[in-house]
Amino acid sequence: MALTMDVKPLRGGLARHSDVVTSVAFSRDGRTLASGGWDGLIKLWDLKEGSTGLKLERVLRGAWDEVEAVLFSPDGSTVVGLGTGWDGEPFGAVTTWSRKGGRGRCLLREPGKLDALAFSPDGSTLATTGGEGRTVTLWNTDDGAERMRLPEHSAPVWSVDFSCDGTMLAAGSGVVPAMLDPAIEDRIGEVKIWDLTGERPTPRIRLIGHEYGAASVAFSPDGRTVASGGFDRVAKLWDVASGAPRADLEGHKGWVAALAFSPDGSLLATGSHDQTIRLWDVADGRLRAVLRGHTGNVYSVAFSPDGRLLASGSLDGAVRLWDVEGVIGSGLDL
Repeated sequence: MALTMDVKPLRGGLARHSDVVTSVAFSRDGRTLASGGWDGLIKLWDLKEGSTGLKLERVLRGAWDEVEAVLFSPDGSTVVGLGTGWDGEPFGAVTTWSRKGGRGRCLLREPGKLDALAFSPDGSTLATTGGEGRTVTLWNTDDGAERMRLPEHSAPVWSVDFSCDGTMLAAGSGVVPAMLDPAIEDRIGEVKIWDLTGERPTPRIRLIGHEYGAASVAFSPDGRTVASGGFDRVAKLWDVASGAPRADLEGHKGWVAALAFSPDGSLLATGSHDQTIRLWDVADGRLRAVLRGHTGNVYSVAFSPDGRLLASGSLDGAVRLWDVEGVIGSGLDL
């Protein structure tokens, strides 16, 4: 029987916000880690070559109250933040900053809370969505103009991701179990995959299998597999071409709120409200390691471009780094 290793965070690989950390992302060159939190700040952390320590490099603040997501543009030149604010009513805003410095530019603002953000691979399009709505909006990254809205999801949409070639968009929708109204809603959400190759996006396939639906979605680097994390505490791997489920990844004791594939597609990291992160073998669905150290829900995970490190953000206000290469490369049958 294969053994599973319990893994602790790297010494020195710890940084903090004064509130919940909702999002983490590595720059394309792997030298900077960005984190965003409910303290309204985006923090850029310097990761020198060969180092596993985090040194604060820069702090960014947009015209919002909370940061829900942070990304680097595909070419690595820009930091993009998604925030939520309240001016009587909630609004969502996207602000961009040049990596070289300077003031931020508010790219777009619209009524309603926004929760998730994704970049198309060519950097020309941003997708946003919020758990209060059942649509995904596509925006032009040059001027923030709205391109179109993708409607008709079966439940509120919580997560979006583009395929690596930009031809598909996955949207994960579901209903928070505690907020379910059995009189008007069922317990089934979905992952809807949109085909972006035509003049207008068209629904390609619906992936249905999570009770209550999906809280997180991610495409594999080769675009052949979609991972989904559910309110039912299960992560799933799906074959994109057929829509068939490939594996159920069971063991978390809370919602699976965060997903990330390793750069080579061999591993899937899942972050959960049970305060742990799990590493799974994508080929056979085997659990490789359990990462323990957070004391709150895990909301975000991201692999470094070389696959050596994993970053995570949590309800406990911490940003943590984990030595993936040391665990998986140990040669042990974990």
